[in-house]
Amino acid sequence: MKQEVKPWFFFKRKADNSEITLRLFMLPPAGGDVSTYLRWEEELPNEVELALVRLPGRGARIAEPAFDRAETLTEVLADEIAAYTDLPYVLFGHSMGGLLAYELVQKLHRRGVRLPETVIISSMKAPCYMDTFTESLTSDASDKLYLKSDDEFIDTIIGLGGIPDALIRNREFLQLILPTFRQDMKLCETYNPDEALAVPVSFEIYGGNRDSIATREELEGWRRFTGGNFALTLFQGGHFYFADHPQVVLFHLRNKLADICRTQLTGRTHS
Repeated sequence: MKQEVKPWFFFKRKADNSEITLRLFMLPPAGGDVSTYLRWEEELPNEVELALVRLPGRGARIAEPAFDRAETLTEVLADEIAAYTDLPYVLFGHSMGGLLAYELVQKLHRRGVRLPETVIISSMKAPCYMDTFTESLTSDASDKLYLKSDDEFIDTIIGLGGIPDALIRNREFLQLILPTFRQDMKLCETYNPDEALAVPVSFEIYGGNRDSIATREELEGWRRFTGGNFALTLFQGGHFYFADHPQVVLFHLRNKLADICRTQLTGRTHS
């Protein structure tokens, strides 16, 4: 496995650069970092390069302040990703990462930058339902989770799943990531979708069939925001469905990426 670390990206690939035909950017969920997708590259096609997005406030960048607005973060991220659009690419984002992926495509589209072959949004409700985001986390829509006490905030986050038991038992670790987690949650809870527009990119939407944060109806809502193809796949599980059945999810993702690679190869052959 070949690896390369940049300020905003952690690249992983099995093949030489000359053999890479597709780049997969993966955006983490709230509170997450590159470890969210640990070892996913092992299940990807050889011609795909994985580009894990390294956001401020976590992992090796934990000393940097996290962003609390999607619009501001994606303005910066659009500059960074634009330098790596020399190859066809796909954006994948889970939960908050899905919201960032959509915002990012809007920015790239307005700038005239090469757009992704497809965007895969996982476990995030469509912008037209974001006004109910807090309601899926608390009993009162005006009672924002990011403003809760440390104990209430941590207990709610743990209840969503996705945090390994070993880390749940490590309260020092939870306290360490708490400021970033709050900023991430604020980003989601204060997201203003008034200017959300349809983009000319195909959407693949993933979700868990028992996810109370992003229901089937709320995932279907993404259909309004794409001018390309739309597909919805529900897996067994809750908000972090891929933690329960990783092989099923990765099988589906691998096939999708392989299809894109084949399409690119066919296009080059016929040109």
